[in-house]
Amino acid sequence: MTTRPEEPTRRTLSTTWHSWRFVLLVMLALEVLLLLCLGAARFFLPNVPLLALDLPILLLNAVFAAVLLTRLGWWRAAGFQRINRPRNWALMVLPVALLIVPALLVGVDGPPPGKALILLVLILLIAFQEEAMFRGVILHGLAPLGTLQAVMGSALLFGMIHANSLLVGRDPAFVAVQVIASVLGGIGSAALRLRLGSIWPLIALHTLNDFVQFSAAQGLAVQQASPVLLIAKLGIASVMALYGLFLLRGLAIRWWPVQGKGAAAPQ
Repeated sequence: MTTRPEEPTRRTLSTTWHSWRFVLLVMLALEVLLLLCLGAARFFLPNVPLLALDLPILLLNAVFAAVLLTRLGWWRAAGFQRINRPRNWALMVLPVALLIVPALLVGVDGPPPGKALILLVLILLIAFQEEAMFRGVILHGLAPLGTLQAVMGSALLFGMIHANSLLVGRDPAFVAVQVIASVLGGIGSAALRLRLGSIWPLIALHTLNDFVQFSAAQGLAVQQASPVLLIAKLGIASVMALYGLFLLRGLAIRWWPVQGKGAAAPQ
């Protein structure tokens, strides 16, 4: 049987359409959840500051991520498994150093013990739901498009979702930097996720990043970020992007179906 030359192009366009349709529906669901929470708060709790809704919104997002992964059967495919090679732990040295060394040099003061525990719970929720959604579900959903396209697409969407911080009253300058830094950092994080074969180190790294960042900002509100914090955030994210591009060299996804329970197998 002779294959017509236009068939591969047709299959490619179909794959691209299905992959982007899936991830955009996921993004839409996240936006609807947020807007419903904010709308309900405005109606039933008009005197409560929107920033006080961080915990319930994060809990809802975490539950949504867990339900979605369960329904799709993607827990293992999203990286909730051990690192594929123990020696790959060495890949985490640079990202961890990028967070710890500047904090030590600048002298970031941690919050009091009581507030530190609350902050840790909040950022653990942030780390779980953001990594599960963007380095798990969305990266997996875009994988049929190719390694580079999946990494860049997930990083771009990761940056865009941070614009929602404007809705709860965070500093616009901080939000603008956060969007750019999230795109750049998302490249490095997605590349690490593929190289490591596990999402757990990314959740730990995300937790460390947010703990250092919000400790420096004295909380999650960030109503007015210091120029030093903004410059440091962009600088670290830029290095992470370059590191991610370095890690992507020669990296290909051997088998990673959009549907089903298969796990990523980068090579």
